[in-house]
Amino acid sequence: MAWQEGVAVLLVCIGLLAGAFIYGRRPSFWIEFGVRVFTALKPKIFEYLRRNTPEVEARMHECIRRGGEWDNFKKRCRDRR
Repeated sequence: MAWQEGVAVLLVCIGLLAGAFIYGRRPSFWIEFGVRVFTALKPKIFEYLRRNTPEVEARMHECIRRGGEWDNFKKRCRDRR
């Protein structure tokens, strides 16, 4: 690659970073970004916060009593090693 191509690539990268910086300073960008992230993570958040059924609660207490570690996402016991 010749030095002219290197300078051209560098200038394009600087321009892209400057555009991202200017666009990222807008409050509407961060509000929209936050809404999209929350929307994408909402099912996992509510799945984690959802109350367990009595059967799952009993399995969880049994797992902890045996000395295991309860995986709340997969709703199963993991043995500590």
